[in-house]
Amino acid sequence: HEICEMHGIDIGPSSSGAAVSAIRSSTWEEPLYGEGPCSGFDHVLLVGKGAETAKPIDHVEMRMLNQYWDDDEIFPESRLASCIDLTKDMDGMTVYVPDRIVDDIP
Repeated sequence: HEICEMHGIDIGPSSSGAAVSAIRSSTWEEPLYGEGPCSGFDHVLLVGKGAETAKPIDHVEMRMLNQYWDDDEIFPESRLASCIDLTKDMDGMTVYVPDRIVDDIP
């Protein structure tokens, strides 16, 4: 399904069999309601120590950034906070949170 989206081929809704939950600790199992980001509102910029240890941005995350933000607001350091798993290697990393998108004006 994602490959078709990358190439602009509309095949309608489909299920890719993604995981339904993720084990985060011995006491926490997080339900996953879909696959990948569902919006681009949580745009952040990752810089400094540990930023390079984040998993590389994928096309779904990039698509959400492009749908919600203008080209001049997206940088090489741009990521969606919901796509970043924090690790001990990121201790000391700086996270910039841009001004929010004006979404309350029709």
